[in-house]
Amino acid sequence: MSDEVHVDADELRKLGTTFELHAYDLGRHLSAFKRRTDAEALLDVLESPEGPDAELRELSEVAGQVIGRLQERLDEIGNGLKAGALNTEVAEQEINELMRGVQ
Repeated sequence: MSDEVHVDADELRKLGTTFELHAYDLGRHLSAFKRRTDAEALLDVLESPEGPDAELRELSEVAGQVIGRLQERLDEIGNGLKAGALNTEVAEQEINELMRGVQ
């Protein structure tokens, strides 16, 4: 196994952007989901103020919370990957400067 480790900062940054884009898309879908599952819309669909409305509303709220947390986590991962890419570039620059000083 090699003692050398190489991290491609550009690829890491691209991966971070991909996570952020997925988080953004998930947020858009979550907004649409919340609109479609609004309590008033459910009442209109069910045409009755009684019945499974409370259960559906609770399920909608729970699903919305879970999806919201997933969106936040994807965004955090994307930001972390980008920060890792920046740290990698800084470390590489410092190593290059040290190597120039040794030569």
